Amino acid sequence: MGKCLESQITMDTSTLERIVKDPQAILEDEEAFWEKERPQRCTKLWAEAVGYTIQFDKWREQMRQWAAISPAERESHELMRNSRVIIEGKRDFVRKAIPHLCSYLPPDADLNVTVRLTAFIPPYAFAWEDIVIGINSPYWKGKVENILNLLVHEIFHAGYSWCREHRQEEALADETLYKMLDNMQSEGVCTYIAYRALPFLPAPDVEDYQLLQSQEQVARSLGVVNEAISKVGVEDEAALSRFIWERCVVGRAYYVVGAHMCQVIEERMGRAALVETLVQGPAFFVRRYNSLVAEPWMVHTKMGQ
Repeated sequence: MGKCLESQITMDTSTLERIVKDPQAILEDEEAFWEKERPQRCTKLWAEAVGYTIQFDKWREQMRQWAAISPAERESHELMRNSRVIIEGKRDFVRKAIPHLCSYLPPDADLNVTVRLTAFIPPYAFAWEDIVIGINSPYWKGKVENILNLLVHEIFHAGYSWCREHRQEEALADETLYKMLDNMQSEGVCTYIAYRALPFLPAPDVEDYQLLQSQEQVARSLGVVNEAISKVGVEDEAALSRFIWERCVVGRAYYVVGAHMCQVIEERMGRAALVETLVQGPAFFVRRYNSLVAEPWMVHTKMGQ
């Protein structure tokens, strides 16, 4: 048995429980809450990394409304019901998810990670040091199935990070381009692995999967990615960052194109060939994909094919 299959997934609800049991105390010392509670600190780090401004006034108003609800209503609220389902079903989730995740990673990859549940944060989920889930986000549409499938995506980020640390290729001289390719590979492969988990972890309402299944939408997203690449060294960094955030992240182009690339590689060369791209790096990933498709479907990297 490889190290990957022995990975431990820890789930922590302590911050969520504080939010449910004593929101008024949080409001009375909100600075300490955002500094000392791990998921809140990770949320701030995530926001700094992606250039997002957390609207604390909005958060404060949401917490005030939440505090006005009776303790009994908070305890029986959907966010607590869903969190209990997740915690109680952890063993079954791990039993299904870990072998699937590890089948796309080297046997010694490390997936040890902590999943922390919280509420009233801007992102519905992200991986930044830990995995943080905003359990009450409208994105989930109240469905635990959507959360569990997305957990596959987020946990695979830990595997991708392990591969990044053991990467064999040298980074491109153009740091901006290399970071873009790295982000596309990271989000793309995590989306693809979660998509492949649908038979045993269904997710009824994930838009990325609907986009991935449409050739027209994949082509549209590929156009966005290639437009972003064409701006490297032409537009100033601030303008390029805005374009990437709005079109490649929020607009999902990185996710859809990266997942499509993974699908092409696995279908035409096999899973081992896809895993090799994780070990090699994003430049290798793009070159391998481009070698399998006609020119209109290539990623135009400016680094040669």
